[in-house]
Amino acid sequence: QNLALAEELGLPMASKFDVMDGHFDFYLHYDEKGLSLHSNLGQALGAVRVNFDNTALNRRSKDSLSNQNLIKAVGLKQKQKQKLSVLDAMTGLGSDAFLLACAGCRVTMLERNEIVFSLLRDGLLRGSKGLPETRAAVAEMMLLKGDFLEKNDELGNFDVLYIDPMFPIKRNTARSKKPMYLLQQLLGEAQEETDLLSLALSKARDRVVVKRAKRSPNYNNRKPDINFKGTSSRYDVYLVR
Repeated sequence: QNLALAEELGLPMASKFDVMDGHFDFYLHYDEKGLSLHSNLGQALGAVRVNFDNTALNRRSKDSLSNQNLIKAVGLKQKQKQKLSVLDAMTGLGSDAFLLACAGCRVTMLERNEIVFSLLRDGLLRGSKGLPETRAAVAEMMLLKGDFLEKNDELGNFDVLYIDPMFPIKRNTARSKKPMYLLQQLLGEAQEETDLLSLALSKARDRVVVKRAKRSPNYNNRKPDINFKGTSSRYDVYLVR
C-alpha cells in the first residue's frame, strides 16, 4: 500500500530512521487506521487523517443541523423536495462537505493538492465501511481532483458553490485546530484569487457561500447579500441574480 501510494504521488519511500532524523518536513504513513499526514516542523502535532467516523465530527453532524450557520448559508430547507447539489471548490479535509452530506445535500468535492486528495480518498473509502450514518453521508459525496479555476469548464452547474479559502490560524490556537494548522504548514497561506467569486457565481444556480474569519474583509472586496456569523468565522452568501 505504501509503495503504490509513493509511486502514484511520485514521492520517495522513507525509513523510520529518515523520519526520526528529520530528513523530511512532512511524511505520509499508512497503517490499520488508514493514511495519515505528519509534520517534523516545530512542535509535533501528531497525525492528521480524514476520519468521517470520528466522535467530534459525528457529534457536530447530529447537533440540530438546521441551526448550524453553514446549513443556513447554503439555503437548505427542512422539507427540501430535491437534494441540493453543492460543489465544495476547496475541500481541505472534508469536514464541511461531510456536514452538508449529513444534512441531505449531494456534495461534489474538488481538491487540487495530491496529498490532501489522497487523504480524502482514504477517508471516503473507510467511511463507506463505517457507521450506518457515516456510510449514508459518504454515499452522497463524490471526490474529484483538480483546481476549480482550471477545471470549471468540465464541471456542470450546481445549486450552491461553497468556497473555504482556509484563513490563517494563529499559532496560539494551532494545537486546538491541529488538522487545519498542519494543512496550512503543508500548503502555505491561501492566495485570494481575484476572479474566483465571479466564476463561481457563473456556475451556481442559486448562490455562492464563502467561509471567512469573523473579522476578515469581504472576499474580493465584494459585499455579500447575507452573512451568518459564528464565534470565530462567518459565512458570506452571494445570491445569483
